[in-house]
Amino acid sequence: MGEFVAVSAFRTEDADGVLAAAGRFFSTNTWPAERVEGAQEVTDDDVVVFAPVNGWTVVLWPGYFTELAAAEFISRDLGVLTSTVRIHDGDYWSHSLLRNGVALDRFASMPDYFTDDPTEIARLTAKYAGQPAVIAEAVGCPVDQFAPYLVQVNLEDGEDEEGYYVEEPEMGRAFPDDEFELDSPWVFVDFWRRLGPRYPDNLSAYLGRLRLAEGWLDKLPGGDAEL
Repeated sequence: MGEFVAVSAFRTEDADGVLAAAGRFFSTNTWPAERVEGAQEVTDDDVVVFAPVNGWTVVLWPGYFTELAAAEFISRDLGVLTSTVRIHDGDYWSHSLLRNGVALDRFASMPDYFTDDPTEIARLTAKYAGQPAVIAEAVGCPVDQFAPYLVQVNLEDGEDEEGYYVEEPEMGRAFPDDEFELDSPWVFVDFWRRLGPRYPDNLSAYLGRLRLAEGWLDKLPGGDAEL
């Protein structure tokens, strides 16, 4: 089984405020979540908050957690710009940019992942195409600094229109100094680095965390997260 990652970056240096807002999300949805102190081992039920870097506070959610509703809540609660990312089964990544809880932009690297229906593929491709100009205006950075990452890919080989077998070409890196190639879902780390947020190098060096009561899977709202 591939990797499932859910992580959000909030444009604020108030990490304690982010952790408190996360707690309010779970309280609002009547799911027990308590702050964990000390050096207890991080579990699959933990929400982990890291110290701010470049003015962004990063939250790492449990792997199977559908984070969009929580990110929307915190973004709205704190009135901040938010970049939230999910990796699904190690195959593709999706990104939503929010301001005050409202989606400004959405992107997914494989919009056809769950369907073969041409009409549905066209709809999802358009919905999750990503709009670099919108991101650039919201974040305040040059559009050419991150636009090359917003490419939709197909990791599978297949047949061309004439029925001949073809291999998908290697995509390479968006920039020479990137860590990941464009067909890796972990390329979001490079994308974030251009935008401002930093995915933590050391996941054990967290600032604070909440532990969810067991059984949260499918019991909390996920937001409009089709991909």
